[in-house]
Amino acid sequence: MSTDQIIVQIEHVSKYFGSFKALSDVSLDVYDGEKLVIIGPSGSGKSTLLRAINLLECVDEGRIIVDGTNIVDPTADINKIREEVGMVFQSFNLFPHKTVMENVNLAQMIVRKRSKEEATKISTELLKKVDILEKENDYPGKLSGGQQQRVAIARALAMKPKIMLFDEPTSALDPEMIGEVLTVMKKLAREGITMIVVTHEMGFAREVADRIIFMDSGMIVEQGTPRDFFEHTKNERAKAFLDKIL
Repeated sequence: MSTDQIIVQIEHVSKYFGSFKALSDVSLDVYDGEKLVIIGPSGSGKSTLLRAINLLECVDEGRIIVDGTNIVDPTADINKIREEVGMVFQSFNLFPHKTVMENVNLAQMIVRKRSKEEATKISTELLKKVDILEKENDYPGKLSGGQQQRVAIARALAMKPKIMLFDEPTSALDPEMIGEVLTVMKKLAREGITMIVVTHEMGFAREVADRIIFMDSGMIVEQGTPRDFFEHTKNERAKAFLDKIL
């Protein structure tokens, strides 16, 4: 992790859904190469914050600067920003009528303007990395949830993003499939890519995170290293949350 280069700056961000304040004056710096894990109860604003970094949610107040670009600026090139930010969702969002290889190739060819041959070479390497190359000619409907999520990770990585966002990537999986996805994510973490992960997998957070953010009621109420957070948290809400899930 580079401690001197900030790749995401979130400055006094608020987001409303009607009268409900999903994010409340959130400020946060994320460093290049950092593994940041965001945890907290349902409805605390974790996923909303993640989606705002990828412009899937527009914020009502504040600024978000991604790799030097203020993405809240109306003149910002949304598509260019999204090229640099990969996102993996709870649901896999694969195209059911396309094979695994076609799913991973598609955005490369359309957005990155790569030839089919170039895209296929990159896809092959990534499908090998996530240990699912043998399924390259299968359709998503033939895959398990864990296999589909690994394809989704390969698809996001194929764009060569600077930042990877994971929004509860294991929450839709059966317990026996969670481990195979977390194994892939741990491998990525060791390779140095910037990762922001919303998850309830505390073992993963403890092992992989450089820093843990705890959110409640749309605010960051506690942050620190995994050791500090799990062993020395001072926030009463965070303590109550950990008591329930650990």
